This record gives sequence, structure tokens and C-alpha cells, in this order.
Amino acid sequence: MKVGIGALHDVQATVDRCSQLGVGQVYIACASLPGYQENGYPDPASLREFKGRLEENGLEVPSACYWFAKWPPRPWRNGSTNPDILLSRDRRCINAMLRMIEILGKVGITSVLHYLDLGKPIDNSQEEACSPSAQQFASQTAWEGLIDIYRELIPVAESYGVGIGNHSLHRCLPDGLREQAVTAEIQLEDFGSYMTDGWGGPFLVGKPEELRRLVNAVPSPCNGVTLCTGMDIVGGDVPALIEEFAGKSHFCQIRDHDARWPAAQEVFLGEGRLDFPCIFTALRDAGYNGIVNPEHLGKPRCPGEDLQAKGVAYVKSQLAALEIV
Repeated sequence: MKVGIGALHDVQATVDRCSQLGVGQVYIACASLPGYQENGYPDPASLREFKGRLEENGLEVPSACYWFAKWPPRPWRNGSTNPDILLSRDRRCINAMLRMIEILGKVGITSVLHYLDLGKPIDNSQEEACSPSAQQFASQTAWEGLIDIYRELIPVAESYGVGIGNHSLHRCLPDGLREQAVTAEIQLEDFGSYMTDGWGGPFLVGKPEELRRLVNAVPSPCNGVTLCTGMDIVGGDVPALIEEFAGKSHFCQIRDHDARWPAAQEVFLGEGRLDFPCIFTALRDAGYNGIVNPEHLGKPRCPGEDLQAKGVAYVKSQLAALEIV
């Protein structure tokens, strides 16, 4: 278990930033590489060269970041992706995802931070689309499509030794919308149905129980989770989830917040409601040995504050206290 950050677009800039922070591991954003915009997956030669040059400079590159079904762009509600890929089984998109996993495996990347930013579908062409029963049917249909796609993705991941760290969409409401929701007495249990312009929800995979459903639907060591402490936002018990997904956590993101949804606001690590000594102890006991990435660190508290540097230092201090190096 080591602190890691996202690679920058430039090799030297990445090396310099990692040197400044004292970090030796990075993950690569697939969408930032040549070939992605055209094909939905990175050009193999470009990825191999970029990864190799980082490694030549002493960095480890075990992981990558990818947004499920984000290619080709299919905007829907502001902040989420149109779930038509699940309903239509878009072959071009599915093939691109399969190729992406193959390419990552061939260059030696063994884990993927896999964001599932799919909105819940609403079929406005049907008269009953706004009824609870119709929404439930649409979600079940989308789930059938999602699981079918994973039945194709996971065997490829297994053959190339790539762990898929599925990341649920447990988002805080942005400023303005948060205050409106609190004033309207929106509750935590409304997370799966609340809809408003500028947020993107509700999401198909937004809660720990939905993440669990996906992982259990296609059982495999390669079909796992990104253990994000933000799962607490929507009611998740983070230490218990760490224990539950032991052996299936392929990436880890560390963040903090001051309350649960809808009132939740991002704050710097240790200044919110999460018990990080307990969380890091649970990660150690679960045998997690991947990247730990500090993120969503709140707003700068003074001009020019380097929150990433402070976040890295905070995580290092937690690991040192547990004698994890």
C-alpha cells in the first residue's frame, strides 16, 4: 500500500511533481492518451512509450483510470452519461472497452480505476415513464445490460490479469444545489431518486449495495471495487466495506466530508466525519497493497494552498503510524 497520484500529460512534469511530493507510484488516465478520442482506447504504442518513460525515471505505473461507456461521448443529464449503451448493447463501445482492457494488460497495468457514471434511465417516450413501476422496469433493463457487458469484460480482464476497480457515483451536491436540497428537506434515502439540473443523478450504480450487486453478478477476483472512502456519503460503512471486499479492492481513494448526503461537503482529510486511523487499519488488515490516492480535498483555505501535497503528507503520516512503508 503506497501513496499514488495521477500522471500528468507530460513525462517530465509528472516526474518533477512526484519528486516534489515524494511519491513513487502513478496511474494513467486512458482518455488523455493518443487514440482514445478516435477509438475509445489508448494507442498501444503511445501507452507503452509513456509508461516506459515514467518507469525509466523510477516511477511505478500499476494502474490506469477509465470511465465506463464514456466513449463515444453520450452526454445526458449534466454530470452523467447516457445509459443507452446498456439498453442497446452498443457493439462499438463494448468492443472498445474490451480492447482497452487487452491493451492495459499487455503493457503490464494490473488495475483499473473504473468510474461508473451512468445515469438511471427514464424512457420519456412511454406514457408510464414517470411512474415508479416504469422506472423500476427501466432500471432492471439497464442492469441486465450492464451485467451482460460485464460478462464479456471480466473474462478478458482475467486473461490479462487486470483487476477492475468499479467506482460507484456517490457524489456530493455542488454549492447552491446542496443548500436547496437541505432546505427542501431532501433525505439520504432520496439519493437514488433525486433529480435536479446541474447534478447528474440519480445514478445507476451510486450506493454500496448497487456496487455489491455488480460485483456479485459476475463473480471473479478481477471484478472488484475502487475502495473510495466517499462511499460514506451515501451511508456506507467504510471499514466494513473494506473487510467485505478484501481481495477485490483494486484501487483506493481517500477523501473526507463533513456530513452525509445531501448536506455533505468535501473537506480536507481528517477535518470531516471519517475515522482514518480505523480505515487505514482496516486496509492493512485486509491485505490491500495497491495505490492509495488522496482526492477531493476540499477548497483551499488560503491562496495558493497545495492541497494535493498536504493530502499526500497526511496519507503518509497515517501509513507511517501503522508502520506501513
